[in-house]
Parts: sequence; C-alpha cells; structure tokens
Amino acid sequence: MIGRHLAHYEVMALLGRGGMGEVYRARDTRLGRDVALKILPPGVASDAHRLERFQREARALAALAHPNIVTVFSVEQVDDVHLLTMELVEGQSLEVRGEAAMALPRLIDIAGQLADALHAAHERGIVHRDLKPANVMVTDDGRVKVLDFGLAKQADDDPGEGTTVLHTNSGAVIGTVAYMSPEQAQGQQVDRRSDIFSMGVVLHELATGRRPFRGNNTTLVLSAILRDDPPPVSLVDARLPLEFSDIVSRCLKKDPGSRYQTARDVGDALRASVSGGRSAPVSAPSHKTVVVLPFVNRSPDQENEYFADGLTEEVIADLSKVSAIRVISRNSAMALKGTSKDTHTLARELGVSHLVTGSVRRAGHALRVTAELVDAGSDQPAWSDKYSGTVEDVFGIQEEISRKIVSALEVTLSDSEERQVAERPIEDVVAYDGYLRARQELVKWTPNALQNALRLVDDALAIVGDNALLFATKGQISWTYANVMMDPTGERLDEAGRLADRALAIDPNLHLGIFVRGLVAGLRGQVERALDDLWRAWQLAPSDANVLGELCRFSNAAGLQHQGDLVRQVAMIDPLTALTPLVVSTYSSVTGRFEEAAVAARRAVTMAPTHSGLHFIAGWQIAEAGHVGEAADLLGRTGEAVKGTVLSSAALFLKCALEGRVDEALSHAAPDLERTIRSDHFVRPIAGGYALLGRRAEALEWTRKAIECGFTNYPCLAEYDPFLAPLRSTPEFMALMDSLKPRWEAVVEWEARARAQAS
Repeated sequence: MIGRHLAHYEVMALLGRGGMGEVYRARDTRLGRDVALKILPPGVASDAHRLERFQREARALAALAHPNIVTVFSVEQVDDVHLLTMELVEGQSLEVRGEAAMALPRLIDIAGQLADALHAAHERGIVHRDLKPANVMVTDDGRVKVLDFGLAKQADDDPGEGTTVLHTNSGAVIGTVAYMSPEQAQGQQVDRRSDIFSMGVVLHELATGRRPFRGNNTTLVLSAILRDDPPPVSLVDARLPLEFSDIVSRCLKKDPGSRYQTARDVGDALRASVSGGRSAPVSAPSHKTVVVLPFVNRSPDQENEYFADGLTEEVIADLSKVSAIRVISRNSAMALKGTSKDTHTLARELGVSHLVTGSVRRAGHALRVTAELVDAGSDQPAWSDKYSGTVEDVFGIQEEISRKIVSALEVTLSDSEERQVAERPIEDVVAYDGYLRARQELVKWTPNALQNALRLVDDALAIVGDNALLFATKGQISWTYANVMMDPTGERLDEAGRLADRALAIDPNLHLGIFVRGLVAGLRGQVERALDDLWRAWQLAPSDANVLGELCRFSNAAGLQHQGDLVRQVAMIDPLTALTPLVVSTYSSVTGRFEEAAVAARRAVTMAPTHSGLHFIAGWQIAEAGHVGEAADLLGRTGEAVKGTVLSSAALFLKCALEGRVDEALSHAAPDLERTIRSDHFVRPIAGGYALLGRRAEALEWTRKAIECGFTNYPCLAEYDPFLAPLRSTPEFMALMDSLKPRWEAVVEWEARARAQAS
C-alpha cells in the first residue's frame, strides 16, 4: 500500500498491523494534514462478518468525542478498499517489553487518563473488549489516546453477538488472551466491568513489568485467568504503595461484582492515592488502618528495651481484636524501630490512616508512659496523653491507651471486643515481665535465645502456676526448635503438642494454643488437621500475621485453590518482614508461575541479610525459574555461612546438583539430611536435586517423603515442578500421583466448605 493513492489520501508508511487490518500513515492532500488510515485487507473485506465488525468499530469510535480517545474522521470505500480515517497520534504505545516497569507518578497519571477514556466510552454504552498496552498510545506531550475499538460492542446489543462465544468459526480468539476478563475468556456476555479487569491487567504490567497471567500457550494463559490470583503488586515491588496495590487487586477480582463498578470509580481511587503527582498517604480510607510504632525506651537502664517493646506488642494485640481496625503486624512495626521517616512517608508506604507513637520510662518500680495517635492525612494529633504510676499499673495503662485510641478513631467496641480488650491472661506483673522477655527472645530463632525463652516462661509458670498463655508460648518455643531443624530426635515437637493440649484444656478458645496445635500437626505431615486449626486460629485473630503466614505456608503445601486473598492480607498487615515476599514466592512457585516466584524470592533475600532457611527456599525458587547460576551462588553462600548445620549440607548439595557435580553433591547428602529434615520446604528441593543428578530412585523416595511431610499439592508435583519432569513418565511416579490425588481433592473440598462457612 505504501506510495499508493486512495482518492485524496497518499499512503506514506505502515504504522501497525492487527487482526482487524493494517494502519498506515497517510497524507490528506485535500486538507493538507497527516492522518491514520486503517485498512481492511481485501481478502477479509469480502467476509460479511469481518466487514460488519470493521464498520461497527467506525460507528463506535465516531460516537465518541473525548480527549483521551482517538478521533475518527470518516468511514470510506475507495474501489475495493474499505478504510477508516483517524487522528494521527504522534507518540508511543504503552506496550511493555522485557523487565521494564513504569515509575509510579507517571503510571498514576496515565492510569487516570485511561480511566477517563473508558468511563466516557462506557457512558455511551460502548465496551472496548480488547484493552491492552498496544492499544493505548501516549502522545509526545503526555496525553493518553485509547485506540482500536475494533472489538467493541454496544452494551445493549443482542447477547448472542460478539464475545458471547470465545472462538469464531475459523478458531480465531476474540480479543487478546492475556488481557481478557474471566467472563470474556469463558465466552460469556461482557459489560464495562470486563474492561475494568483488563485495565487491572494493564496496570499490573505497567507497574511491575510483568503480566499477571502467563503461560507457554493460550490454554495455560486462559487457565491462569480463570484460576489464579496474582500477587499484589506491592509484593513484586516494595516501592509501590499498598493503596495502589489494593486498587489493582480489586480490578482483578474474578467476580465482576467484586470489582470497581465503573471506570470513574477506578480513576477516583487512583487520584485519591496521590497528591501533586507524588505518592501520598492514604487519605480517608473506608476502614481505619493503624501502625503502632515501637514505643521509645527512655529508661535509665537500656535493658528495659524489652518492656517498651512488650507494651508496643500488647497495644497492637488489643487493637487487633477490634474488627473495624486494620493493624500493621508486630513483625513489621518492630522493623520500624528507630526510623527517621516522617508521618507522610510511613503512611504512604504502609497504607495507613493513623500512626501511634509513644515512650516508656521505667526507673525501679516507677513507670511513666506517653502515647499519641496521629492522623496521617493532616499530620496532626488526634489524641495524646501521659500516664504515671508503678509497674503494677502497666495492665491498666495498656488497656487505657488501647481504649482511648479506639475512641479517638470513632470505633465502637462490641460486647465481645470489650471483654477481649479487658482480658489479663497473666495477672502477676513479675510473671508478665518474664513473658515479655520470653517473646523478645523467641523471635531471634537462635539456640541461645530459645533456651533463654524457655527459662523465662518456666520462671513465670513457677510464679502463677498453670496458665494457658504461658503453656501455649512454651509450646511455640518448642515447635520453633523443630521448625528450624534443631530437633533431630523429635522430642521438642512432641513436647510442643503436649503443651498446646495443656493450654487448650484451660482455655479452649485461646487462639495461640489452637495455632500451636496446628503447627505441630503441620510438621507431622498432617496437613488436613493443621489447616483446620490454623484456619480457626486465623478466624479468632485475623490480624495475627504469624497465624496468617503459617496458614498460607501450609495452604501452599496442601494445594488449595483460592489463596490470593490470604496472600493479599499478609501483604497488608505485614509488609516489612522478609517472610511476606517468601509467602508470595512460594505461592507463585507451587502454582507454576516461576518468574513471579523468582522476583518475590529476590525481594525476600534482600530483606533478610542474615543467611537462613529463607535463603535456601528462595534459592531453589530462583532455580525453578531457570536462573541456575544465580541460584547456585545464593545456595553456596548460604551453605558456607551456616557451616556445620544440616541446612549447610542441604544447601551445598543443591548447589552442586545445579552445577552437575554429581560426586561432590552426593558427598553433602549426609545421613543427617534424611534424619533431620521434616519440612516440605526443604524435602521437596532435595527430591529435585536428586532428579537433576539422574538419581531417579532417590528422587522418587524424597518425593514420597515430601508427601509424608504434608506436601499434598497434587498439581505442583504432577504438573508444575520443573525438576520432577524426568520422573513423570515412570510407573512408580504415576502410581504415587494416583494415590495422592484423592487426598488432594479432599483438601480442596475442605477449603470450599471452610470458605463457605466464613462468608
């Protein structure tokens, strides 16, 4: 066509080619301006159906007059050529290539204009149905122009028209698969909310540089759209605010009724999350969101740091019992100790509406506490107070602070919440002091710290006698020994189970006791029992990030089908700890989205500088994505850093397996691997390592052990795990999968019942 004259149009250059025709730059010699010509190929023009769709595009576009939608000048036929003349847009499309992600201020600006364009179209009854980066141009002066309504349909058309079926008679897919909504992918009737889903896909891709739904072929992409919940974008890139992440996640809801209902709603939400083109704190969210910053220790004795931390943790615990308040977890709050960030920055990064600050001064038995609630929007105190007394008054002070915060937030406590806030599970102040010290030691995860924690809890028990909270805490300490592979005999795990039972005999509804009982069942490979308890513990304490994180962990192992909401909640309440991106990477890994898993795994490694089991898991997930050299290096550094431990042997075994060094790998596969490793997090990679070495018998045996450890995720083992591919054609592996499948199906049925009851 280049060089040809069509009436008074001189065709100059090819701009693009798509399923509905070719687009050329042309000179309108009559008006002396350059235009874009969309030309339907001659071979297609004879197809009445395709011709009708082309003409429908013209009618749809001509009906729209909006600065963010390409302007249509005319619809013409020159000889046998059907053409559409349009405004020529000078600029570039939003199509993302490689790993590039767009900076947030620019993204918000573009997204807002895109929402305006869609809203204008939807108000005229027009649904785009093929929204994607390639169909969104940005002019040289920064204006967005939405192109190609070639698949648009009038919303009040006959339901049988357009995308009510996925394929045409020729088998061509209607729309671009990776950006389709679930209802469009299933061939159902679509409305404006389908465009909102597609907009969510576009925003996810522009923010992270990656499409949320991917696969090696069309079938796998469609399956991902219908099945998978992509990780929140704030987990893929920590710089993205939670408010923006929430907007994208809501656009991507499977159920159209759960999405934003209009594009204007999306635009309003986006603009509310920024101010002046800069990331800003969340202004007036629909729910109260609070972070309690670590209380500053102003005591003469710096060893009283634990007391300030304990008061912080207890205020967090009190507020977490109030359903109308979302509270950032203790884990993430403590990561902010000593921060110099201002209110504006903290609110933006955490997505909170309010911040609590305070200080503690303890001198002997004398105690002085200050506390303040700051409104993030105005950066002004919403409430503040000072309290003086003795250490024996700490319970009353803690409760008073919590109640004053709740009142300042204009939240009314239910009768149940009133009782929970007033609870004092350890009445004696000395025993309570020991409990606070023990909690501080527990989170260090080192042998000395765990031993100190046990001693402190035993001292507290000696003072108050049998106590549910202390028994459960001691059980959690004992379980931690087993979880971090410091329990080769299994005695600690058994002790944890007995302690959980003793706690629940005193208080059957103690969420920590139920949690520990579930954790013990999980390490024993009884994933079904574990999920029952972890789910119940989460229902009792929905803001406990430890409970939610472990629920996600064992749900990943079990192969549950609807984890997106759980992962999203982990991101909201615990955004600053390394275990949160590991939850996301594991979820992506076991569902076959290995590149997404690698991105989140790298973030977890960055957030956890001290080598640990986290680095082992992250290294293997990076290897699953094909980044073998990077993974081997990480595993090698981890193995060297923890020399003399079973984790070191496992890490060096996998490093050598990835590098193909058979003899050296086997030299690290000491007997203590099989004797000590009980977590599926570590067992399944060992199976993959043996498969890499060509040792199929050992790989099969470790796969069987992974199942015994509770990894019942049938789809992962039977289809997704890339390193088990050599086993899948063997009769032994197929028989193992046949025996596993009913167990997995039973867990999926349990999940459906649990979700139905919760809703």
